[in-house]
Amino acid sequence: MTSTERRWQPITLPDIPPPVGAYSPALRAGNLVFVSGQVPRDLDNGEMAPENVAEQTRQVLRNVERTLAAAGATLADVVSVTVYLSDIQDWDTFNDVYKTVFSPPYPTRTALGAGLHGFLVEISCIAYLP
Repeated sequence: MTSTERRWQPITLPDIPPPVGAYSPALRAGNLVFVSGQVPRDLDNGEMAPENVAEQTRQVLRNVERTLAAAGATLADVVSVTVYLSDIQDWDTFNDVYKTVFSPPYPTRTALGAGLHGFLVEISCIAYLP
């Protein structure tokens, strides 16, 4: 199937190199925007955030916000979040940072412990645009 036959559109981020893997950073399908897992790498310079979960969470959320903006969405449009933590014991610290970006009513959320490759947190989400 070619991309012209699909009913969804990939979202591109201007001035950001395309991903190395076989995935799109974000897609819009109807009223939904799906953001692929964002990691704590600065989108402008490629540098990894410091190795603590608070700083990495802040960087990941900045990446999520920037990716959503490219799709015409904001963090306020997010309806569901999936969080991957390298160490599930970091949940409290992650949650404290998360609450500085999202406010009640919070999106749905799933948090999982995962074997991540060289970073502490990854976040994917779904946003709704009417």
